[in-house]
Amino acid sequence: MEDTKKTKQQQTGPGQKGEKGKAEHEKNPFIDSMTLINKSYVYEFASECYCRDHGRARKEVVGNSVAQIWGEPNFKFIKQHLDRCFAGNVVRYENWLEFPGEEPKFYRVTYSPYFNPAGYVTHAVVASEDITDFKKEEESMEKSDPGFRALLRNMHYGVFTFDLEGRFTFVNDVIVKRSGYPREWYVGKSLFDVVRPQERDEVRKHFKATARGELVAPYEFSFVKAADEIAWAHISTTPIREGGQIVGVLGVMLDITKRVQSERALIESEEKYRRLFEESRDAIFITDSEGRLTDVNRAFLKLFGYKKEEIEGLRAIDTYLNKEECLSYMKEVEKEGFVEDFAVKLKKKDGSVMECLLNGTPLRGLDGMIRGYQGIARQER
Repeated sequence: MEDTKKTKQQQTGPGQKGEKGKAEHEKNPFIDSMTLINKSYVYEFASECYCRDHGRARKEVVGNSVAQIWGEPNFKFIKQHLDRCFAGNVVRYENWLEFPGEEPKFYRVTYSPYFNPAGYVTHAVVASEDITDFKKEEESMEKSDPGFRALLRNMHYGVFTFDLEGRFTFVNDVIVKRSGYPREWYVGKSLFDVVRPQERDEVRKHFKATARGELVAPYEFSFVKAADEIAWAHISTTPIREGGQIVGVLGVMLDITKRVQSERALIESEEKYRRLFEESRDAIFITDSEGRLTDVNRAFLKLFGYKKEEIEGLRAIDTYLNKEECLSYMKEVEKEGFVEDFAVKLKKKDGSVMECLLNGTPLRGLDGMIRGYQGIARQER
């Protein structure tokens, strides 16, 4: 059950307790408010931040279904996104949702599929952020007249306005500070002067759709800061109307650079782990709690003489000459938490016997129960 191990790694760090944890939550609530949902639509984990935001104890969330927590009407909406995630897609959306007993809130949500070592999606890792205040401010801007610029200048979000060609007509202090460009730099410049070349066509398409009065979903793009640093923005745009005519475009931006960097670092970490796993000269194996092999590396296949497709359904105990040695190995792992140089006799696919030393550790789920085992087999020379 390597999936739960990896997911737990994703969740550690931001969710520390005490004042330090509170500060980290305020810095990055999107990462901190996380849940883990299995394919039966049941919560297996809920972060402290998530429980606190909804006024629930963890025991009132974990073990309950999404329908029980959010109610059937909301579940029908959430389920369609979960099903896309379980099909292997990263899903993002923003929408008003009413948590039972609370006022409706506007959430930004990301569903990330978690693949187990066998390549199957077993869970959805859900990160959510309450952006109700941001949404209300955005909606109030749409109804305001041109006299709202003093308000825009002092907002905590990056705000800019454009003419119909995409040229900047206003930027607030947040944009100036985050971009590193002085305010006068924006005179005569357009949105497309800061967007990276490879993304300009896509951003231009979204901008033109907004300028035509179409409803455009929030989108993300990367841009170049004054110091030639690459940053990422999440932007919502809406047309500016005067006398019934569209005269410009209003954009509200959130800097999501830290979130994107965290996601990329996680992907790079998993890719690095996979390379180390595959390239190791040691025969590495992973089993589920029943002892069925769920993943092995190339060194394992070479040592035992199997092909990758032959591993599916194979039990680790079937590779032992003496099955009692397998049971003793598992008991030792459970008792001590690890095993080093455990002497056993193992069988290759052709039946030949090897004297090997095993090292192993248990893989535990979020509930602390053993969900599988990971080990290394070395042939004694």
